[in-house]
Amino acid sequence: MVGEYVCTLSEELQKRAKEEINEDPERRAEDIQHIRDWFLRGCKFSLQRTKEKTEMFYTCKSLCPEWYKNRDPQDKKMRAILELGMFLPLPGYDNQGRKVVIIRTAKHDPKVTSMDEVFKATQFIHDILWLEDEQMSITGVVQMMDMENITAAHVLQMSPALLKKAITIWQV
Repeated sequence: MVGEYVCTLSEELQKRAKEEINEDPERRAEDIQHIRDWFLRGCKFSLQRTKEKTEMFYTCKSLCPEWYKNRDPQDKKMRAILELGMFLPLPGYDNQGRKVVIIRTAKHDPKVTSMDEVFKATQFIHDILWLEDEQMSITGVVQMMDMENITAAHVLQMSPALLKKAITIWQV
């Protein structure tokens, strides 16, 4: 492997890294390879595009931390959103090999759940799909919006600024 990592941490710091930040030396090389494949494949193996995408990825995370931080699926609020069944990845693929995800936009109560919380869950689901389904990194994903039972309260949650943020992040 090019540039193989050599750990320079003391045994004590290695233990601390494992306990505090979940660093696993047994998984490190595999995890790094997954990250490389994820970014490189998504940029058609163009090094320049990969650099730009990586920079944009981290820019998005810093400009929109509310969608990326504290994404514990056991968190009460996150769990409640996930259990609504708003995001339904269908088994299999469409005729072009893409993963199909149905998003039932009106499943949440706008009085209880903010759009930032909904988008946080959306990003969480997408990240899991990208990690678990290698085919998606080549063929892509199609989202179908089911707007049955949508109300004015749902629509009013979608500000132009929120839409711009979502579109920018989804292009990464």
